[in-house]
Amino acid sequence: MKSMLLLLTFLLSACSADIGRGIAESDCSKIRNNADREQCYKDADRTFRDY
Repeated sequence: MKSMLLLLTFLLSACSADIGRGIAESDCSKIRNNADREQCYKDADRTFRDY
């Protein structure tokens, strides 16, 4: 039972990281300045790289 709970927690955290990354990239796409937009994508990638 404990291992099932750990697996469920891991799966939920992975899904929430994907959702967070999608939201961050969506926000980045709204930036009009190319340099700022690219920096936003790099920051989002760096933030969610290990998730």
